[in-house]
Amino acid sequence: MNLDGSISLLIACMELVFIINLLIFAQKNSVNKMLIGQLALLFGYQFLEFLICFMGIQKQIVIYFAFLDITLLPPLGLYIALKYTGKLQSYHKYIFIPALFFILYYPFVLDQFKVTKCTVLYASYNYPLGEFYAVLYYLPIIAAMIIYNKNWGAEQDPHQKGLTRLLFFGYIFTFIPSMIIAIFFLSFVYAVESLLCKMAFILATFSFIFVLKNRS
Repeated sequence: MNLDGSISLLIACMELVFIINLLIFAQKNSVNKMLIGQLALLFGYQFLEFLICFMGIQKQIVIYFAFLDITLLPPLGLYIALKYTGKLQSYHKYIFIPALFFILYYPFVLDQFKVTKCTVLYASYNYPLGEFYAVLYYLPIIAAMIIYNKNWGAEQDPHQKGLTRLLFFGYIFTFIPSMIIAIFFLSFVYAVESLLCKMAFILATFSFIFVLKNRS
């Protein structure tokens, strides 16, 4: 019995439940809307990975859409951090340029995309400019963690401080363990996109609680 991709389906279903609940019960302010969009991207990747690994749909275009999905996650996360902490400026829209570069470049090299391994827990891929992609992927994530940390330390209002803490620890508990694991387990590096999105269910959970509480 093929169980490859089954964890992806399970996580996708839970993230879909989060999204439906937030669409019904959460206040629709700008930060909340963007966080719901972030959850939708996380759901989208897990569902695509389910299609790739469980359903066996491993066409290059499907892999490309999975990468398009996760490529938008780090800059969107940084944009949300800037918006929430009141630091957003008009020029900050340029943080999406690296993501747009890969989104526009990868269709020209679709033949280099392939799934190298599928398991119950993760999928690993072959794709061009992997190291360059990884650097530009992590930089917005690190920047968002720094912003939330500084804002948490400076915030005086207990309610706002608690909200910032939710997003900060969502990032910490998602990405710090991933970075540590990557140092000691080389195999993690070859499936980092897939495993990070599994770990990001932690961030999705913290974001879900944040959006329910954020009624400013």
